[in-house]
This record gives sequence, structure tokens and C-alpha cells, in this order.
Amino acid sequence: MFRDDNIIFEKGFTLIEMVMTLVIISILSVTALPRFFSTLTFQKSVYSAEILNTLRYARKLAVASGSHIQVTLTPTSIILQRRIEGPNCTTGTGFFPISDPADRSGTYVKQAPGAVSLTFTGNWPLYFDALGQATQASNCTVINNATVSIVGGDTVTVIGVTGFVQ
Repeated sequence: MFRDDNIIFEKGFTLIEMVMTLVIISILSVTALPRFFSTLTFQKSVYSAEILNTLRYARKLAVASGSHIQVTLTPTSIILQRRIEGPNCTTGTGFFPISDPADRSGTYVKQAPGAVSLTFTGNWPLYFDALGQATQASNCTVINNATVSIVGGDTVTVIGVTGFVQ
């Protein structure tokens, strides 16, 4: 407390100001804080980047190895395999698993985390060929576009002629 020309000023808050501050903080904590602590948005973003990188890796591996790399999607995973070639494009004799370069494990499978799931349109599974083009697995013709979407999240598109993944 200090005096200025016989006027007394007190430092501090009134009871009404403190109660209103507590009410505002409690409203914000109920509405905004769950958004900060939810991991689903983060998981969707990370898995979207993982799908993008997996498709780019498949294309680069096809160009570098000169063989078809098959990309198979399920609602909860993405799988890469090298196709063992037959006498023509549509007759492969089987698949050889591709090891994951991150941990050198047996097969390249990226599982969706938690409640994240995929939807996809286009001709899946698809191959990346030695030119880097995305082709249909059934008849080896170059596709137009194929998309993979994280439910409630990002979309990844494969452009068939160039194999570009965006």
C-alpha cells in the first residue's frame, strides 16, 4: 500500500477478478487442452510421411535394381516386395521380400499406428518398373493416378507416367 496525495492505492486483484480468471482457465482447459494431448493427429501426420517415403523408396529401388517393386496396401499397412520376373510382364514367378533399411528386418511392412487407417483409390497393388513408372499389377500398363489417404488426414498421390509421389 502506498499514498499519493492522500489517496490510498492497494496492489492486488479483487475477488471477482480472481473468480473470472479461474472460470476462463477452467473453460480453456476443458476445451483446448485435450487437443494438445491427443496423439491421433500426430500419428496421422507421421504415418502419412511414412507412406510418402515408402512409395518414394519403392520407386528408387525399382530404378536402381531394374526390377519391378510391388506396393501392396491394406487398410492398416503398406508392404513392399520385389517381383521375381517371368517370361513376360504379367507372369511373375513369385515375390522376394524386401528388407526394411531402417532395421534390416525380413520384410518391408509399415503398420498404421493406433486408430489410423488407410483408404486408397486406383489400381492397387501397383508396381514401379525400371523406368520409375507406376504400373498396374494385373497387366503392367502405366496407371493414370493412384491415391492413398489417411482417414481424416493427408492424401498421397502417385502419378503413373513419371512415378512421382506427392
